[in-house]
Amino acid sequence: MDATTLMILIAAGLVVLMILFWIMSTYNRMVDLRNEVENQYQNLETQVGVKDQKVALVEQTDLAQLGLESEIYDKIVEARKLFAQAKSSGNRSALSKASGLMDSVLPSALAFAESNPQLTSHNVLVAGLEEGVHAISKMASEVEEYNQSAKNFNTFTEMFPAVIVARMFGFKRADLFDQYSDEQVAHMFDRRADLGSFVESKRSEADIKTEEL
Repeated sequence: MDATTLMILIAAGLVVLMILFWIMSTYNRMVDLRNEVENQYQNLETQVGVKDQKVALVEQTDLAQLGLESEIYDKIVEARKLFAQAKSSGNRSALSKASGLMDSVLPSALAFAESNPQLTSHNVLVAGLEEGVHAISKMASEVEEYNQSAKNFNTFTEMFPAVIVARMFGFKRADLFDQYSDEQVAHMFDRRADLGSFVESKRSEADIKTEEL
């Protein structure tokens, strides 16, 4: 083997080593970003779990006799069903939808409960629903953090040449979390200060219904 051939082999070997090192470092970076997404998702799941526990209080208390809309009960049942599915399957779309449904009923349920102090479990119910409403505003920042982590992961895995490694090892795009169920809840999330006025409006509606009974 002459010197030229040896030099070519050494150079080729160095190139291969550099490529392998790049693949390894890129892969490890993707794993780190993916783990960050998963950790943020666990935080979201925990907050939705808090809301699930609080809306369960409405199921356990017969508020229908006092005039609470049956639509609220239907949403609660559907939300809790979706949350159970999301926990068992890891379905992020189901978790997002469950969270949105809970967000749409918690302020209304709280306002209605506050307007009916004659309930035997009034204090427990109101305190629990207040914690649920607090979880809504607390979750807003965590949703933002999760979505940012997901965007960072998606951007990195879609950029060339990292996309080659992503496809080699089967890294899939991270889904963003849709924290809003409708425009009204979105407004409440975006401006936490509006939460008080939102609940007050729901309380007024509940007072009117109570007076009509």
